[in-house]
Amino acid sequence: MKRFKNGWIIPAIIIIVNVCAIWISWKSLPETLPAHFDPQGNASGSMARTTLLFYPVISLIVCLAVYGIHYFRPGNNRLRLLGIHFLTSAVTLTILSSTMVTLTFGTQPFFMFAEPVIMVSGIAAFIICLLKSRRAALSR
Repeated sequence: MKRFKNGWIIPAIIIIVNVCAIWISWKSLPETLPAHFDPQGNASGSMARTTLLFYPVISLIVCLAVYGIHYFRPGNNRLRLLGIHFLTSAVTLTILSSTMVTLTFGTQPFFMFAEPVIMVSGIAAFIICLLKSRRAALSR
């Protein structure tokens, strides 16, 4: 279990990168930003610039909630912890990708298509780890 104890570092680094990306580009951003984009990169919604500040906060809250549930639930095991690291990393990467879509004004389609792939991969890895953990617990 000790091997996966520091897995929270990856989501923490991603949140810090998100904060830095927003901070570096803050002065050059207009007051109103495009918020939603179609697959061609055309804006279909807008948001205030200050809304970007909520992105890293949402990442942090989700990570703290998931790790908090894990901490207070008895019977912690290595596979479940690994799954939680996958899930929190996927959530923070997805939110970072959303930030990058907004900061690039939808001109980088890679970020738009990366969001669902990252999230589905993280959820799949989480579920696989939970199922393996459950199977291991039942076989004991």
